[in-house]
Amino acid sequence: MMHTIVLIEPTIHPAGVQLLQEKARVVMAPDGGEQTLIRVIQESGAQGLLPRIEPITRRIIESCPTLKVVAEPGVGLDNIDVAAATEHGVQVLHVPDGNYTTVSEHAMLFLLASAQNLIRADANVRRGNWRYRDTNLPSDIAEKTLLIAGFGRIGREVAQKAQAFGMRVLAYDAFVPAGQMLEVGAEKVEVLEDGLGRADFVSIHLPLTAETRGLFSTAQFEAMKQSAYLCNLGRGPVVDEAALYRALVGGRIAGAALDVFDPEPPFAENPLFQLDNVILTPHSGGDTRESRERLAVRAAGALLAALDGETPLVNWANRRDMEAR
Repeated sequence: MMHTIVLIEPTIHPAGVQLLQEKARVVMAPDGGEQTLIRVIQESGAQGLLPRIEPITRRIIESCPTLKVVAEPGVGLDNIDVAAATEHGVQVLHVPDGNYTTVSEHAMLFLLASAQNLIRADANVRRGNWRYRDTNLPSDIAEKTLLIAGFGRIGREVAQKAQAFGMRVLAYDAFVPAGQMLEVGAEKVEVLEDGLGRADFVSIHLPLTAETRGLFSTAQFEAMKQSAYLCNLGRGPVVDEAALYRALVGGRIAGAALDVFDPEPPFAENPLFQLDNVILTPHSGGDTRESRERLAVRAAGALLAALDGETPLVNWANRRDMEAR
């Protein structure tokens, strides 16, 4: 029997769509709204769903008893009610190894652009202020200290790239032993604020959990050097944006670079948008032509394999909880 899989317009990279169309019946949902997805899944009897960033809610899962597998073409799963999926026997897949190199390159972009005051320099050249170069000297990143918060695949890749630029690397992650960090040249810090006090740059690569929500707030910014920069490529709610704004306008820290926001998309009146010491990108840190194709193909392949009864090796996010039921 051919499986039926629902995709959402605008959909994943064409290479992933083609793979699915070769081996399954693909139904397109015109949007990712909750009611739309319920209707399309129910009408098609779909067993598989491959969203992008759309919320896959408890109501969707409970309303669609034919649904067996949800595959996210990325590493983050905060858009999916994983607990509801587990309760209803729905496998949740993701791609933890598809874009970590891409995100690490974006992190290095943030570090270099922050150190070089790139946004301010660009704006001054456009205004005809060539003398900006005489009064606003940037800084090297060589021999500076980087604190990486979250030391998974992305964090480790950032550590290696940063050391190639001559940086000292600290790492904060409660779940990674000091020995594993040391293997890639990073020193573990047990207390976040201790690392913040030593760092010239902070790069956040933490998932959103109950423990990490709002982890970076007033007390953490007070612990940082006034010359330090904060970069967030994890999840928006990990950083208290109101506290960050106060730290930036008050000169508590030197600048920030944000790829993620709370909420997303951010409100147009977000006060951070008015600051010239803040670099902004649209949650695109993991997006390149190459990574979009990798993620789509790997997510599609894992989805097809799961529907065929195979056991995904690295992609099955709720395997432990499902097998424990």
